[in-house]
Amino acid sequence: DLPVIGVPLRSSLSVLDGLDALLAIAQMPPGVPVAAVGVDNARNAAALALRILNI
Repeated sequence: DLPVIGVPLRSSLSVLDGLDALLAIAQMPPGVPVAAVGVDNARNAAALALRILNI
């Protein structure tokens, strides 16, 4: 299975400021390799992807 990097984003449509997106990422089914970074933190997601690819 390919790893998934979840990047929760704030949305003007949500009153939870990205917390709902973070919780959705955290509730992935067992066996799915998933990592979550902080809300609106795409830079950390990119750094994690580079580490996974070992670049």
